[in-house]
Amino acid sequence: MRFIYLFIFITISFSLFAQNELNTNLDTLEENSNILEQLDSINETWYAKKAIYHETSQLPFDFQDIDSENNDSIYYFRLKAITDQTLFPLVYNQHIRNYIDLYTKRYKSLSLLLGLAHYYFPMFEEALDRYNCPLELKYLAVIESALNPTAVSRAGATGLWQFMYSTGKMYDLNVSTWIDDRRDPLKATEAAARHLYDLSQMFWGDWVLAIAAYNCGPGNVTKAILRSGGKTDFWEIYNYLPKETRGYVPAFYGAMYAMKYYDKYGIRPAEIKLEITDTVHITDKLHFQQIAAVINIPTEELISYNPQYKRNVIPASDKTMVLTLPVKYIQAFIENKDSIYNYNASLYFPTYNISDIVFSDTEDASTTASSKYKFHIVKKGESLSIISRKYKISVAELSRLNNKKSNTIHPGEKLIVGIKPVVKKEITPSTASTDSTLIAKTMIDSTHTTIDTNTITPLKDIVKQPNKTYTTYKVEKGDTLWSIAQRFQSVTVEDIKKENNLSSNDPLIIGKVLRIPQ
Repeated sequence: MRFIYLFIFITISFSLFAQNELNTNLDTLEENSNILEQLDSINETWYAKKAIYHETSQLPFDFQDIDSENNDSIYYFRLKAITDQTLFPLVYNQHIRNYIDLYTKRYKSLSLLLGLAHYYFPMFEEALDRYNCPLELKYLAVIESALNPTAVSRAGATGLWQFMYSTGKMYDLNVSTWIDDRRDPLKATEAAARHLYDLSQMFWGDWVLAIAAYNCGPGNVTKAILRSGGKTDFWEIYNYLPKETRGYVPAFYGAMYAMKYYDKYGIRPAEIKLEITDTVHITDKLHFQQIAAVINIPTEELISYNPQYKRNVIPASDKTMVLTLPVKYIQAFIENKDSIYNYNASLYFPTYNISDIVFSDTEDASTTASSKYKFHIVKKGESLSIISRKYKISVAELSRLNNKKSNTIHPGEKLIVGIKPVVKKEITPSTASTDSTLIAKTMIDSTHTTIDTNTITPLKDIVKQPNKTYTTYKVEKGDTLWSIAQRFQSVTVEDIKKENNLSSNDPLIIGKVLRIPQ
């Protein structure tokens, strides 16, 4: 009987507590809208679309009315069971409840998070343990990025752990045109564990304050402590913290609860196609499409396992870099390494001799020599097709040059539209007709983005057709004339057949170089 009275007392107390504890009656979900954005965004990722979701089963009887006030006592005792095993104090209020509801009611997102957790959490726990941090801090990545390594916030924070540029630099996360270490799961997790440990040391080993500081910076937490009169409990300095941080700690408790008790809501982890991986060392620049074509791995998988490479290129030249692959592809990569590096190398990494290049009078030679490309600034109302016609380049080639995964462009965006240098014209016919390499150099102009020196048309044929321009394409496994025409968009099957003197009965041979008219 005493237990029943105690249960009723706790239930009533929590109902009053939820209404009166915090003077500022803020909407918790509004306090951290970035969490909602990240949760919604992961449903559009490729792995989400290919995930296998298990139908949510019938909810247990005690959660049929999920909004019932009687659930407060259930939430409380379940949180207590979690916090009893951690370094985090037991806290329960309306803000935490709102986040419990947020995560548990988004069944598909939670299912996806649980599936991704199988892949990422062991990595997180290993790093956190190495720096003597509570393993429960792994849930911070859930509220930071929804376990999406390419997530970017409105403020520019990037990666699984949402590092800002300056903070990332402090922890050796480099950002360049080609690489963003904030998107590297291993490097970013190592940096996050170091950063969280440092924050805990700043705030007397208080992990709740460390979490708050992770969100808004140690300076803002220190200010809140001073403004509160020296109080050091998160809930006592709550009203002095930035609005987003007020929701951050409750979100952590909500995510911790949901990832622990998902089964009470009939939710099961989604099956995500992320496999056990290993790494290989790359010693020269390499494009993802070179790897994909030779060992037959989908490009989107390469991107998902190597999100730090911003342009689908591993820019290894002066130092060795790492490529992560599913274990089943490691042997194939090692055995075909030379073929991978050589595959369409001139297409992905064309090389030019500066001594054979002159510049127009309107260009600064020193500036132009450092950039191989010319650019176009997108104007209002322009599309990729409009720009491609203007510069006589196919939409497919324009997309490849700019690493476009969709046809969406925005006014003010800077696009690569072709090769910038103009080649010298001082070439004698006798030299040009016997030196295929030199002929290739004479063909580099704004309409030629792809050159294969092994298949250059003799100069005498080009002279007869001065107005014709084309791009070369090497036939790959599975190609048809129709698929090639679709890839370049600006040509038809008949155009390709005519340009290459092909009949309907001629087979397409893998490795054959076709001329694609522009």
